[in-house]
Amino acid sequence: MTTWNVHCEGRFLGTVEEDGEESARCAALSKFALTAEEADALDEKGLPILGIAPDWGFDVTPA
Repeated sequence: MTTWNVHCEGRFLGTVEEDGEESARCAALSKFALTAEEADALDEKGLPILGIAPDWGFDVTPA
């Protein structure tokens, strides 16, 4: 099992534990994905969007 760092829009979101990159990307979406409504609500409040909003790119890299 490998620990993977998850980054989106230049921000570190956290880590996931998976065997490969493809599985790590799925785990990252499962753990950090936001709906468009959630992302919009955070943006309207002026809060940072700490998650993966729809249509945002993200990266996973071995920790």
